[in-house]
Amino acid sequence: MSRVAGLTVAAVAVLALTSCTSAVDGSGSSDPAVVPPAQAELSALSAAVTARLSGKGSAKFTVDSTTELLAAHSVTSVTGAFRRDDQGLWMTATMTVKSPDATTLSFVLTPAAVYVRPPADQKLPADKPWVRATSDGADDFSKEFAPLFASLKQTTLSPLAMPLDGSSTTLIGSEVQPVGLIPARHYAFRTDLAAVAKTLPDGPLKDTTLLEAKLGGMVEELWVGNGNVPLRSESKLDIPATKGTLTVSRTYSGWGQPVDVPVPPDSQLSPAPKAG
Repeated sequence: MSRVAGLTVAAVAVLALTSCTSAVDGSGSSDPAVVPPAQAELSALSAAVTARLSGKGSAKFTVDSTTELLAAHSVTSVTGAFRRDDQGLWMTATMTVKSPDATTLSFVLTPAAVYVRPPADQKLPADKPWVRATSDGADDFSKEFAPLFASLKQTTLSPLAMPLDGSSTTLIGSEVQPVGLIPARHYAFRTDLAAVAKTLPDGPLKDTTLLEAKLGGMVEELWVGNGNVPLRSESKLDIPATKGTLTVSRTYSGWGQPVDVPVPPDSQLSPAPKAG
């Protein structure tokens, strides 16, 4: 696999979680007088959030991922914006790997393709800084991005790592807790990853979930504003055997505000790097 594709596929979990939250209509109010949502039963909360996520919408996002496992320590941050319309999902984002090696990768996701702007060390021409892979492309470079497209199709419409399903998720806490100045309700859940894996189709997402189920237990937190609009979430997987943790934190803002996703023109595209 080329280094460019490897960097992008490494962010599949982060991108999939973010992209599938792109359909909220409405916004979390910043008015301190607005009362945060009352506590909802798990099934009612799931239905409310899913309803918000099933239509057209847009938002800005930041997703921070930290892995501490044995001698490994990695920190990745993805910032961007997305929208969903009649054609599908559109996203523009920049991924910054802060540790162990610092590098930056930009990309634009459309319903049928992903445009990647590789790190400077790939030395693409200054006037052709982008490379395109398509969802159904037969070329090797596009095939390397298959896990990204597959993950986007398999993941649920949820700001959490796993769906709010009573068969695999237990509510362990709920309280009123603002996100900055925005009134919000905070939920905490414990997720049975082995139970989740049984519900997933064969593919990269199921394989990853089965692996995580063997490592430890997952706790997820969700903050929702007025109208049950997602404002913040965090997923944490503890690995007792190594005293390690995998943590993904997400924040969302600007729900319903216009989002422009400029698609690089063909004149700015370089040939795809060779696989390997």
